Parts: sequence; structure tokens; C-alpha cells
Amino acid sequence: MASELWAGFELWVPPSAPDNDGLPLFEIIGTTAQIVQFPLNPGQSVTCEPGAMCYMNNGCRVNIKSGGLMDMIGGALGGESPWKCVYTNKTQGPGYAAFTTDIPGVLVPIDMNNIDGKLRCKRGAWVCSTGDQETSVQAGFNPAKSMGGQCCGGLSFILQELSGGQYSFLVAMGTVITRTLQAGEEFIVDTNSILAMTGEIEVDVRQVGSCGAMCCAGEGAFNTVLTGPGKVWLQSMPIEKLRALFPKPGKEGADGGGDDGGGE
Repeated sequence: MASELWAGFELWVPPSAPDNDGLPLFEIIGTTAQIVQFPLNPGQSVTCEPGAMCYMNNGCRVNIKSGGLMDMIGGALGGESPWKCVYTNKTQGPGYAAFTTDIPGVLVPIDMNNIDGKLRCKRGAWVCSTGDQETSVQAGFNPAKSMGGQCCGGLSFILQELSGGQYSFLVAMGTVITRTLQAGEEFIVDTNSILAMTGEIEVDVRQVGSCGAMCCAGEGAFNTVLTGPGKVWLQSMPIEKLRALFPKPGKEGADGGGDDGGGE
């Protein structure tokens, strides 16, 4: 009975990296605010968002890639810079490049060969990618079909869509779990906890419950309903929860009730 209850759930753990001519394709270092390190054979490259580089060997060189106008616009709408940084090992021997994120999170590698179609992600989740074929990072619309899902589901109207390439790395916070949904199976989630989902999943909303539940349960008026088939990645401590713990300076004192002693 218990096995049936938790069917489809899986605690995410970093997968073993595939072989790259005798070296691992990538190495994830640390537990929080992780670093992903890429051993690079001569001529090999890795692509990342601007500002993600942590360290590299002396013979590694960076080029800026923008793509066409539509690629730049799509990347910007998807929460990324219009530019991408391509780090290439220009030496005749092995090299390396390592990247990290701008939030204290964990790095989630996604094997894009296992994604049938596009991977929908939270805006700004993409960090870097490997592979001779570049991963496309574009903007996509909220997949909710109803007006209620568009307006009240909590997802942005614009999401990030990834397709192609070898491995893509997303940034998440807290514990990451995955859930595989069968066709027609519904899964109710906190919207902010969604990290990514495959393109087949449908999104809608459902009222939390009674007036008391909507006012006092801390989940707002609606929950997000995901319907399979497909796979979803969830994170336990999304950046929105962390930001709520640290209000912007001066917010509490905006009504004059601060403790800075200015009583004149």
C-alpha cells in the first residue's frame, strides 16, 4: 500500500557523469552554493550565463555569443541575459572551467537527451550547458489553458524553455524531488516550488478550500494543479520563500514605526 502511495516520487540525487574521453563530463562540488567543474579536452567548450564563471585554467578563453535578434529577445524574456559566454580550452592538453550560481543553491543536471521536446523551467533557472549542439534557451508562455490558471496559478506569464544540447544545469534551493505523472494524473503543488517540468504537463488552478482556508492556510486562494503525463522537478526552499524572510531595508520603518530613534 505504501509503495503505491509514493509511486512516482523520487528524491533527486546528482547522477553519475558520463565519460568524456577518459574524464568525467562534469563534477559537482560542495553541498550548498555548489560549483560544477568541467574537465575540457583540447577544443572543447561549455556555455554559461554571464557572471557564472568561478575559475578556469590559463589556456581557457571566453567568447560572447548572442545569436540572432529573436534569440536575444527570447533569452531576455526567459530571465537570462541576451548574451551567452562560451568557454573553450585553447591549449593542446586537458583544461577545465568551473561555474557557480548567484544564489545559495544546488545545481541540477538535466540530461537533455531524455527530454522529449522542451523543458519548461522557472525564469532564470538555467546556469550552463554542455555539448557540441548548443542548448536553446528561449522564452515560452505559461502553459495554463484557462484564464484562472494564467492569472492565479502563480507562474509567470513567461517561462524559460530549454531544448537540445547534451546536459543543462539548473539552479534550485533546498531539497529537490521529482514526480513522474501518468496520463490524466493530477498533482497539487505550491507554485513557487516548481523548478521545471516537461512540456506535456498541463497547468491549472484549484481553490484552496473554504474562506478560512484561503485566509489562514498561508497558501493564498488557489493551489496549482499539474496534470500528466510528464515529469516535474520540485524544490523545497524556492528563492521567493527566502526573500520573504528578509524584507527590503526600510520596509518596516516606512510608516514611521522603526527603531532608529528619530523621534523629533
